[in-house]
Amino acid sequence: MDKYQRIIQDILEGIENNQFKRGEKLPSIRQLSQNYQCSKDTVQKAMLELKYQNKIYAVEKSGYYILEDKDSKNQMVELDPADFQELPYEDFRVCLHESLIGRENYLFNYYHQQEGLAELISSVQQLLINYHVYTKKDQLVITAGSQQALYILTQMDFGSEKTEILLENPTYSRMVELMQHQAIPYQTIERDFDGIDLVKLEKIFQTGKIKFFYTIPRLHNPLGSTYDTASKTAILKLAKKYGVYIIEDDYLADFDSSKSLPLHYLDTDNMVIYIKSFTPTLFPALRIGAISLPQQLKPAFIKHKSLIDYDTNLIMQKALSLYIDNGMFARNTQNLHQVHHAQWLDIQTNMDETKLNIPYRISKGSVTFQLKKSQVSPFIEKQLEGAAFFSGEDHDFLQIQYTSEFKTRLETFLEKMTM
Repeated sequence: MDKYQRIIQDILEGIENNQFKRGEKLPSIRQLSQNYQCSKDTVQKAMLELKYQNKIYAVEKSGYYILEDKDSKNQMVELDPADFQELPYEDFRVCLHESLIGRENYLFNYYHQQEGLAELISSVQQLLINYHVYTKKDQLVITAGSQQALYILTQMDFGSEKTEILLENPTYSRMVELMQHQAIPYQTIERDFDGIDLVKLEKIFQTGKIKFFYTIPRLHNPLGSTYDTASKTAILKLAKKYGVYIIEDDYLADFDSSKSLPLHYLDTDNMVIYIKSFTPTLFPALRIGAISLPQQLKPAFIKHKSLIDYDTNLIMQKALSLYIDNGMFARNTQNLHQVHHAQWLDIQTNMDETKLNIPYRISKGSVTFQLKKSQVSPFIEKQLEGAAFFSGEDHDFLQIQYTSEFKTRLETFLEKMTM
């Protein structure tokens, strides 16, 4: 057995024999190299292998620590993996645990930087490059989820004559609730699988009343469709012409296998406000998002944010930064792609078998049908309990989630539509 393997075996046996306790610091690289009479590179190689096995973790400028000892493992409650589905629970737990070591001076006190933790801003800036979003650090703000960012934007003053907000119809349901609960005037423009009516969009912009246009350009919620490049370019041209900001909610960027260009990439006039949520890729309780703002809007955004909270959860910010920087986020995203690609193939197979001549789009875990107005009767709605219905001006939309009831609901839909 070479010395690299001996170091690994000795530490593993030390954990098993309760020689090492959870959170205990291991001897330094130099000390271990002296103990085993080997090079520092050999020790470092062994440490990296143990870290890969989730037996130890590293603390910057401090050293290596034991992640879990035998007693703590025995005390852990066994959880059904299905409870977490594809959620990266274990990886994030490691990062959360590591974030708590040696950082008491600032993670457990006020940080006094409303923009967010500097480490996370750097991590997010690099991550966004993967989505073709090129933004400066001083344009980024970390928020308590995308919902907080959207709320703040609805409160901001975009000019005395700018009194209304434009939404796609259908759109993200929480955005509609946000408008209605605050009694904020808003207009809608219908979106279908082909996009929106650009002539109508210009007429709405011409009124001069629109603060901003909230849109989900790619993998739209709930349609699952994506604007083509020509439509994105036209929207940006109108935004510049009439001075209307565009809020680009890119919440499913991690699931866009086509890697379509975001509005932010095409924007050369600083008219796009870009929002990235980490909830769909990680887990709902995380509640951390990032927003890239044109420089002229950032001071007002920060001022409103300071009235809501002192600091967005610093411990979770640090854990997310570690999670991104050590490659876990990329690894989890790749795994999610594989899971949802398998779902997509299964849904597509079912759709191919139906030979139904109705427009549809497959999105994250669901299929949405575009129907003629009133094509779905109340009787069909009752028969399809559990499916979602969305009503537009010219079309109705029906969405069936990919669950254990998917095939049954799809068959019911087909039966009723062919009657």
